[in-house]
Amino acid sequence: MLKRILTAIVLLAVVFGTILGLRQLYVEFADVVAVAICCLGVYEMAQAFKKAEYNPVKGSLIFGSIVIYPLILLFEKTLGKGEIGILAALTLSLMIAIVEFTLIHKFELKDLLATVFILIYPLGIFSTLVLINHSAYGLLGIFLALLIPIMTDTMAYFVGITFKGKKLCPNISPKKTVSGAIGGLLGGIIGAMLVFVLFDVTALFESLKNVGELRLLQSLGGSAAVYVVFGLVGGVLSELGDLGASWIKRKAGIKDFGKIFPGHGGIMDRLDSIIFVLPTVYLLIAAIEAIGAIG
Repeated sequence: MLKRILTAIVLLAVVFGTILGLRQLYVEFADVVAVAICCLGVYEMAQAFKKAEYNPVKGSLIFGSIVIYPLILLFEKTLGKGEIGILAALTLSLMIAIVEFTLIHKFELKDLLATVFILIYPLGIFSTLVLINHSAYGLLGIFLALLIPIMTDTMAYFVGITFKGKKLCPNISPKKTVSGAIGGLLGGIIGAMLVFVLFDVTALFESLKNVGELRLLQSLGGSAAVYVVFGLVGGVLSELGDLGASWIKRKAGIKDFGKIFPGHGGIMDRLDSIIFVLPTVYLLIAAIEAIGAIG
């Protein structure tokens, strides 16, 4: 347990140090870090599928990992729509996968489907972090996307080992309990409220780059209610993402996706709960900007 806690502390220090330090000097640095993490996630997921006797199309995955960020920037700067860059990268990568599948007769249909899955999860979904980072609510969105899953995982872990009780999904993840799941939902709300305090109440990061408007609604009370609801939704999504990744690992016959972090496994073991929250934060930001445009 001690190794797990120490690793978590170091990871948090590095992540938030990067966000608050280097990001202030160069917003795109956070993009580069995100893309590097995403590429490692693609590699780990491909390895997991290989252990499950799939053979993902490497050329397609490598191409997608290389071009997705330049295409996001290209379409953001030319059309103001970075989302098109993600769609373009995934579409071109899928076309390459189909060509390889057709011309190189070493791939089965299941290999092609595995490739499509990896292009979407994690490559496509995690790339929404770049969109969040470049939005008017960049820093706020990143904090939401990180703190909610982190607090969900933390509370689920400590409440679960403290109160134990009935197993949540023993066939998926034997160690997870109902009490831990409830604690995780509370953790999601706590994570969201921490963001509320940092941004809406104290405006602590108002001087930093790309923060945007801090108040979600006109009143603090209304804003707090939005954070609570989003924290609850984010907590649910974090736990579902965690369970989904656990089931993938179980089906692949592996304990962890990798061994980069002592006590925590690989990159995908850390992204599992975050990856479901990212597109949800992106949609929240899009909704807020749409409402602001209407108003």
